Amino acid sequence: MTTVGDIQKVKLNEICRFFGPDSTVSEIADMMDLQDIGAVPVVNENNLLMGVVSERDIVRKLVKNGRDSDLVTAKDIMTSKVITVTKKTSQIDAFNLMKSNRIRHLPIVDENQKLVNFISLRDIVDSSQGGKKINFILLGFAVILLPAIFIFN
Repeated sequence: MTTVGDIQKVKLNEICRFFGPDSTVSEIADMMDLQDIGAVPVVNENNLLMGVVSERDIVRKLVKNGRDSDLVTAKDIMTSKVITVTKKTSQIDAFNLMKSNRIRHLPIVDENQKLVNFISLRDIVDSSQGGKKINFILLGFAVILLPAIFIFN
């Protein structure tokens, strides 16, 4: 059984820096754009997960309301009720959590709720294909991998 801990991914701090609750949305959006990522974790000074800021959060809570990204902080728009997994969570269970909760990112935390990594739906799908970058469409229980199909049960 493949676990999320088995998914080979660049360490989080090599992709983007951690964001604190007082980071501006402008800073977060710049990093997301620069690194081509769809969400970032928000942690406190002890690296404990506080929330997640996703593209969806930025659009729904900032852009839609005409707020200034230089004045709004992570704590103002982050999703604070975050679903997390551990390194031992199976790849299939992680996928099913994403599907049932309509999310595309999962923080991986340790037993103390410290953030250890952050995975996306694409990471899970790519790892199921031997690390190949592929295009996919999410439809119910099936992920259509162009040109192949991979079914998560």
